[in-house]
Amino acid sequence: KYSLASSIKRDTRRIIAVGSGFPTKNLRSSQSLILLNWGFRNTDTYEISKTGETFFELDTWLGRKSKIKAITKEDYYITLDKKDIRHLKVYLEYDGPIEAPIQKDQKIANLIVLEKDEVVKTLPLYASEKITKVNFFKSLITSLNYLIWGDV
Repeated sequence: KYSLASSIKRDTRRIIAVGSGFPTKNLRSSQSLILLNWGFRNTDTYEISKTGETFFELDTWLGRKSKIKAITKEDYYITLDKKDIRHLKVYLEYDGPIEAPIQKDQKIANLIVLEKDEVVKTLPLYASEKITKVNFFKSLITSLNYLIWGDV
């Protein structure tokens, strides 16, 4: 019997197929090509996070900036059946607003990836910059404003 491990790349996407137990060399090749094409037709790869390109803005509290950009330190892609994209959910998990001072590379949140309500991956998010705390007077005014009016 014949076996074949094959691979094909289109644009930035690569699919690998492994088949075994074929009675002829020709059948081995043709069936592997059918399997690879099926993979491209019925699945797709989605970029969830890319290092240096994907940013998430989170609110800060008593910081010199009102928002901070959170980043991941790893690339993450997920490949799904095209029909299952409606079951993909990505959300941020953090206790916010994030209280200053915030150090660069400090873990400040999580990026949760779910498929059919099951957690597939949890990616930590880190502060992309350092944010210092405002001075005492500004801190006092901001806190009083929040107590009286309820807005940050």
